Amino acid sequence: MCGRLGEHGVAPDDIFIDPLVKPIGVAGNAAVEVLDAVRAIRQSESDVHIISGVSNVSFGLPARKLLNRAFLVMLMCAGLDAALVDPLDQELMSLIAASEALLNRDEFCANYLAAFRSGTLKT
Repeated sequence: MCGRLGEHGVAPDDIFIDPLVKPIGVAGNAAVEVLDAVRAIRQSESDVHIISGVSNVSFGLPARKLLNRAFLVMLMCAGLDAALVDPLDQELMSLIAASEALLNRDEFCANYLAAFRSGTLKT
């Protein structure tokens, strides 16, 4: 996948892959397809970054934040390491901190503990 970029001197750590996220209200299997794609990319190209615009999945549906939050956690478990999200959604940001700790992406839970101590975790 990254062969041609590598041939031109682009380091894998400088590559961000953004799989297309379609709304589940239009394509019911859209979220599952993206999760499968993220897993496949992570398996074949472990050093690249995978980014996603999370809210595309909920377009046109009510209670979008709920769907976006659930989808982001699922994406993180599949291998996503960067996301375009609403930083003002405190519940979402709390789920990110918790998920990072649970996925061993937060050494000694340092960021999680800092968020808790600062009062920014929404429980």
